[in-house]
Amino acid sequence: MSLFKKLFGAEEGAASGSTAATTSPASASQLVEFGRYTDINKNKAQLEGWRKSNDFFKEKKYVDSFEQFLIYLRDDSVDNVKINRNGETVDFEIVQGSKVIRGSGDNNKFSAEASIVIMEEKSIPVMRKLMSINYALRYSKFALKDDTVLCMKFSSHAIDASPGKLYDALKELARKADQQDDLLVQEFSSLKEIDTDSIIELPPEIKEAKFEYLLGMIKTTKDEIAKFEDPVYMSGGIAFLLLNLTYRIDYLITPQGELTDALERIQQMFFAKNNKSTQERNADILAEYERILTLPKEKVLEGIYEVNATFAIANPASHKSVMDMMFKEREKVGWYRDNNYPQIVEAIYGYMISYAFFNYGMVFPVSRILNIAMCVMNQDYYEKCGSAPRLINNGQLDNQKIITEINAIIQEAKQTYPHIAFNTNTLNFTSIPLFVDSLILELDRINLSK
Repeated sequence: MSLFKKLFGAEEGAASGSTAATTSPASASQLVEFGRYTDINKNKAQLEGWRKSNDFFKEKKYVDSFEQFLIYLRDDSVDNVKINRNGETVDFEIVQGSKVIRGSGDNNKFSAEASIVIMEEKSIPVMRKLMSINYALRYSKFALKDDTVLCMKFSSHAIDASPGKLYDALKELARKADQQDDLLVQEFSSLKEIDTDSIIELPPEIKEAKFEYLLGMIKTTKDEIAKFEDPVYMSGGIAFLLLNLTYRIDYLITPQGELTDALERIQQMFFAKNNKSTQERNADILAEYERILTLPKEKVLEGIYEVNATFAIANPASHKSVMDMMFKEREKVGWYRDNNYPQIVEAIYGYMISYAFFNYGMVFPVSRILNIAMCVMNQDYYEKCGSAPRLINNGQLDNQKIITEINAIIQEAKQTYPHIAFNTNTLNFTSIPLFVDSLILELDRINLSK
């Protein structure tokens, strides 16, 4: 279950046995699920909404098309879209992180808007920054409303507002609005937050656990790197330690605002197509983590909260794409294993899984099975965040509890994937790396046909 549902309980409709299918069925597992929202798990009602939206658009029944498009976006499990049909007009609200996009559609026009921040006094630096961002936008734009509210807008004539265009436009608007509200307030002290009611504040003890684990992960990784006498010779291993740190932070802490921006910068530093050596990239990334460690605690905590969403950051991916990436990275384990670098071996496996969460939208049985591996590698943190049961104690994996978790996930997934099966007899519980390796091998054989 998600951290939010673990802490605050399921939605009332779901708890009362609602017959509406959700995109990601509630899990019987007691493991907390972290990570960001993925929109790959569309149910039959949503897919039917997409089909009807396209059909109505071809028939020039634009309001019907808009309503069905919004049904396609609506995920009942997170209550992310509200739809109000009134004759020949449909009004809506779409939640994306800390922002709410409001709009309407009729037979002439479709429009959407999100309030970003309040700017009580005109600021040339702010306006210059927003103009530069505008140049990179394809559908939406920043604008000034009522002389003080900076917002993002999108509008289209109904005749041009096909479902495909609406999806791309609203995704751009929603994701950029959610990203920029935090960044603008942090960069410009004169700006003030607005319309942040969709933020779900976490209990103080959970925020504290996330903050402490964030600092702990960074310091532990720095200590591991400092043990290497020749950082040039071990630059590849150091890179794996840093990449594992980066993607693990994103999955386990799921920060918003400046910290998210920093993680994206770190990914760009490593994968940038330039002439820098791996050692130089590592140095740049370490410098960025040094900067993160200097951030005031209250500033970091401001970006730690729970949100619902409509559009995922990671694009939907086929199971084969995920497995191909993992098997490619898996080939790099051998040298570090044979030369007795166990910390790097485990870091490579951790990187493979957390990288998948960061970059691929995965269907729910796959993401939940991979969450078991993340729990095994971060058991104490999971427990502090309310997760049960313990899957590892004193370095020893509890094979019976792990098998129970996997079987529960597979059993639930049979409703959507009737041919799914997972042979737990192939799992190796000797050590964390061997367990994760065997988990990946078996996951590659999983049947996700419908």
